[in-house]
Amino acid sequence: MGCGRAAGTIGAMPNGKPGDHPITDIIVHRMEVFGPPCDDLIREISQRGGGSALDRLDLLSLDPRFGGRPDLAALEADLRAMRDRLPAP
Repeated sequence: MGCGRAAGTIGAMPNGKPGDHPITDIIVHRMEVFGPPCDDLIREISQRGGGSALDRLDLLSLDPRFGGRPDLAALEADLRAMRDRLPAP
């Protein structure tokens, strides 16, 4: 049996493969996680250098693929506010 969160092993370290973490999945693997508005904002925030701000959101706990039930309107509003605080590209 494989290790990692998708295989049910708690506490395994992510290794950058699809399904390990929503930020990696959205930015690196171009997967849809929260839907186009939120995913696009996450990519833009990352491109503007806001990776540490994204880390503070704890998106892993919100990831619907792992049982998260995010309020997508609130998440989008938080992401827009975060993006607007960053320097323009």
